[in-house]
Amino acid sequence: MRILLAEDNRTIAALVRTILEQNGHLVWETDNGLEALQYALVNTPDLAILDGSMPTMDGWEVCRRVKAQKALPVLMLTVHAEHRDRELAEECGADGYMIKPFEIPRFLAELERIVQAASTPMR
Repeated sequence: MRILLAEDNRTIAALVRTILEQNGHLVWETDNGLEALQYALVNTPDLAILDGSMPTMDGWEVCRRVKAQKALPVLMLTVHAEHRDRELAEECGADGYMIKPFEIPRFLAELERIVQAASTPMR
């Protein structure tokens, strides 16, 4: 799977990239929202993983703008754990929401769930 990873914390980005690559995924990484948006709109990733707080444009806005133009599955991966943050994820159209830190098996299962849901035809 081709995955767009937008995370401004280098340590977390390296961890997530390693997990994804060890599981056979190709990763394109950025540390800012504007670059993530541009990449998502020009290229064809299979999934985007967006941090909620990033420079130039936050992940919530990236999600909102991408979803307005493409059917790209999005996982919000954020330290924001308040109820309002979950509502923001729903409002921007995110397909999944996980709080950092996370358990690796749960993270991988959530990615699989999101991709499966996105590929299942609606009835």
